[in-house]
Amino acid sequence: MTTLHLLCGYMGFGKSTIARKLALQYNAVILNDDEFMRELFGRNLPEPQFRQSHKKVSEFTWKLAERILQTGTNVILDRGFWSKQSRAYAVQRARYFCDSILFHQIECDMQTAKNRVLLRTQSDPSALEINENTFDLFSSRYEPISPEEQLDVIYYKNTLPL
Repeated sequence: MTTLHLLCGYMGFGKSTIARKLALQYNAVILNDDEFMRELFGRNLPEPQFRQSHKKVSEFTWKLAERILQTGTNVILDRGFWSKQSRAYAVQRARYFCDSILFHQIECDMQTAKNRVLLRTQSDPSALEINENTFDLFSSRYEPISPEEQLDVIYYKNTLPL
């Protein structure tokens, strides 16, 4: 049986690092929206264009996940699933093509995450550009998984320093 693994956590929490470990553990393909965005549109799209482009990339990765799962291969969606609403939508959509859905909730303190994101933006010329204002602005949109969502979840505490 194939499994769709959904990584939940805010930017800088270490989702991509954990995704790489899970890919080896579960023999899975990682689909990361940020990587597609950078490859197709560069590091720093203006916000309205970013939002529109991200919708297209997100839809593409869903379709790709479905095709890969149909081949019998596990998939990891390294996307964040920041809100209860986005997780509910993911479960509803995935149930059409996948029987096994597993969330991976990555926990990290916001200051460590912010430091990681700012360092990545400075030091990695291929990373999406995220400044401190953007990090702070979007942080209020992040909701960790709550027990009432009744999801299958594995929790990770990511306290590794930079």
